[in-house]
Amino acid sequence: MNDILKVVIPIVVTHVCVLAVIIVIIKKLLLSDTMKAVQRIRTVEAEVRKKEESIRRDIADHEKAFASQKAKAEDDLQKHKVQTEKELTRLRDQMLADANSESDRILEQARKNEEKLRQKISQEMEQKAVDYGAEMFRLVFSDRVTAELNKQFINELLEALEEVEKGSITIETDEGDVRTSQTMDAGQKKRLEDLLADKFNRPVHLTERADPDLLSGLVLKIGSLEIDGSLRNRFDEAIVELTKSTAA
Repeated sequence: MNDILKVVIPIVVTHVCVLAVIIVIIKKLLLSDTMKAVQRIRTVEAEVRKKEESIRRDIADHEKAFASQKAKAEDDLQKHKVQTEKELTRLRDQMLADANSESDRILEQARKNEEKLRQKISQEMEQKAVDYGAEMFRLVFSDRVTAELNKQFINELLEALEEVEKGSITIETDEGDVRTSQTMDAGQKKRLEDLLADKFNRPVHLTERADPDLLSGLVLKIGSLEIDGSLRNRFDEAIVELTKSTAA
């Protein structure tokens, strides 16, 4: 029995030692792998933390950039709003100025039109007054009185021509036109032609035409020269003077 124990115990001890060595080796192997794994985990964690920090910095930078862009956009919007309000104010003022200018122009045009209308009405009234006076003249005076008045008007014109200084008036033609309310007698016509030839230093041939609207007297036209010695013209001048007196 002792012999068996002597043989078995060393074997057992040997096995125990081998087992202990194996356990130690396995433990070392496991510890080494665990440490490596832990180191790898720590390395990964460090890298993750770095990435997280980088991401945080990126997020912070983006947030700053966004805040800056937002502030700039709001500032630009405010400036644009102010500029738009200024432009609207300017446009409103311009529109008001244009409207006032157009209103003034319309009022001025209305005043001008009113003045033109007044002048037209005044001229029409003057013409009607002359026409009315002419008609009254025809109704009141007989043909004999009219004939005598016509001679008187013609004689006044001839006397006025006699007072004209010789050569003071020049004419560019020797043809003349004379309108008379009644036909001149031969003596008056010759006297008129002689006076014209003397004053203008050239003979003038007159073409006479009857114009009853003159009422009395005549209208002489030679080139650009025109002399109105008619009663109708006297009526026109009288109406103008009466209008001026009334206006004053």
